[in-house]
Amino acid sequence: MAKKKRKFNGTFIFNLIVVGISVFLLVQFLTSENGLIDLLKSKDSFLIGWALAGLVVFDLNMFVDAIVTLIYIRMRYKDFRLIDAVKVAFVGVFFGAITPSNTGGQPMQLYVLSKKKVNIGFGSACMTQKFIVYQYVTMAISIFAIIAKFSFFQESFTNFWSSAFIVLGFLTQVLVTVMFLIICYSSKVTFLLLRFVGKILRKIKFIKEPEKKIKRLKREFIQFHKANKLISSDKKRFAVIVALVFIQVLMILSVPYFIYLAFDMPKNAAAQGLPLGNLFDFICIQSFVLFTSNLIPLPGASGGAELAFSMYFGRYFGDKRILPAILLWRFIVYYGAMLLTAPFSYYTKGHKKEKLKEELEEELDEAIENDVDMNAVKTE
Repeated sequence: MAKKKRKFNGTFIFNLIVVGISVFLLVQFLTSENGLIDLLKSKDSFLIGWALAGLVVFDLNMFVDAIVTLIYIRMRYKDFRLIDAVKVAFVGVFFGAITPSNTGGQPMQLYVLSKKKVNIGFGSACMTQKFIVYQYVTMAISIFAIIAKFSFFQESFTNFWSSAFIVLGFLTQVLVTVMFLIICYSSKVTFLLLRFVGKILRKIKFIKEPEKKIKRLKREFIQFHKANKLISSDKKRFAVIVALVFIQVLMILSVPYFIYLAFDMPKNAAAQGLPLGNLFDFICIQSFVLFTSNLIPLPGASGGAELAFSMYFGRYFGDKRILPAILLWRFIVYYGAMLLTAPFSYYTKGHKKEKLKEELEEELDEAIENDVDMNAVKTE
């Protein structure tokens, strides 16, 4: 019997490249000069307690995300449990980490919610709204950080490439946030944009089934407006969600400062001729790291995240500490997070992508066909 030939499609090759890049970076940070192995061999102080504190703080941000998920789902499903919200949050973290630009998290979250008898359309609306709030909060912090640390921001424009990296990263975040604002609060503008996009799709001959693409866009717009209308019905609840997401983002942004303390840099900075950093500075600077590294469309922004961290925090850690600092940071916020959340991928066992997609499409088809004005779409 002839053996079946294995097909190597584009997705497999892409994932193989990503794994290769990640392994290369990990080996480099471990074995290179001034890497983690050199650090452990040296007599220099390393305060592991602060590193563990950074790990705990980052992991707690995922539990805060679970609480936010719980608040959203309990708008309609009062019996939805905290442990179920934790499963949804952790599944989102894991599949977001292993897919380009964090795109795989939400579909898997919807599948887990569907297994808990949560309506797929409602779950999608909640997850979308949660993402929007997260974007708003990170954008607000980024703008505040640029104003508060404007001199630092100016100093980072050392050459054309670093300047382009910063500007493009920030403009991308602004564009995404503005787009969400328009979609959420202006049905008229979104319909004008939809008609414009529809005309373009019809004229582009190599786009298959343009009408189907337009219909899918309508579906997404309905989800945005439906979620926004539902959340806006309770101002106090929305304020609590924003406050929790703000705390969550601060937890994420504070991790580099714990690494700074782990290397006992406040004590050694003056002796090494380095500037002294504080928690406020590091939170502001880390917001720069996030919005610039998001330009890299790879899982975990591999490569771009390390470059941005080195570019912004290099002056605080110095040449001797920056490589092990990057490794420790990436382990806490990426590799460690994947290890912690990987067991929760079990809850996506038996996932059928096409089935999930069909269920969502069937639920929204009637609203699309019978309601031209999205403002008329009522929440349940």
